[in-house]
Amino acid sequence: MDKHYYSRSRQPKKKSLARLVIFLFLLAAVTILSVFSLSQYMAVQTLQSKHNSLEERLEQVEEENIMLWQLHDELYEENVRLREENKMLRSSTVIEHGNREINKVAITIDDGTSANLMHKTLDHLKEHNVKATLFPMGSWVEREPEAWQRAVDEGHELGNHTYSHAFLTTIPEEKVREELNRWEEAVEEALGYSYETLFFRPPGMDGFTATQNSQKQRLMEIIGEKGMFTILWDVELIYALRNEASTPKRITQHVLDNARGGSIVLLHFTENDIAALPAILKGLRDRGLEPCSLRELLLADPGT
Repeated sequence: MDKHYYSRSRQPKKKSLARLVIFLFLLAAVTILSVFSLSQYMAVQTLQSKHNSLEERLEQVEEENIMLWQLHDELYEENVRLREENKMLRSSTVIEHGNREINKVAITIDDGTSANLMHKTLDHLKEHNVKATLFPMGSWVEREPEAWQRAVDEGHELGNHTYSHAFLTTIPEEKVREELNRWEEAVEEALGYSYETLFFRPPGMDGFTATQNSQKQRLMEIIGEKGMFTILWDVELIYALRNEASTPKRITQHVLDNARGGSIVLLHFTENDIAALPAILKGLRDRGLEPCSLRELLLADPGT
């Protein structure tokens, strides 16, 4: 009887322990849920803050975009104005030489030649570390595309000399434009990409002599439309030596006697002119003059 009573008196303690375990479990669950909820709340707050920051940044970007578009419109209008001024400048400017206060002399070579003589020319220029401006006929570029590709690859610049060396005063305006366009097409085909030049040289100086003012204005309008300057020269050989034997020695002497700071020297792709080229380049440097391309000449700073 006493044992039975003792056994029944222990049961409430077992229930209390079970309740305590359940309570602790529930407390732990509530704590975990609270921590999770707090972390979620903090994450939401962080995301909200980032969202607000992104919205502010988006507004700034939109404002900046509006400002950029306004700037674009202003620059576009300015560019149109500059292009118009530039066209007028190119349509009224004939360049015979550069600034006389610089020590540079532009080497320009006209027309075209066989691949062998062309590569010989490029070898001479490379040996003397000189960049030149070459004025090939488009038809010659078509004949020897690899040679002209080499010229451009080695840093020489090309100028438009028409496709067929046509005398421009003898053909109508549409034919003049065709000659210029066909030159561009021949060069583009040879190089594999569009090539833009700033320079045009009239074959035989036709249209740009002292007695051809009316024809000159008509031609310069067309040349200006193409974005080019007309390039003449102040040192040449054909007319200067027309009554003499144009040997390499005489050619060299004439160039060195007449070239000075800012000069533009006109040579042609002939055996004698190219044979004289090394002596011309060396002789210019011996006289304190630096042979160069037209771009280098025209952009040179007199103060350097």
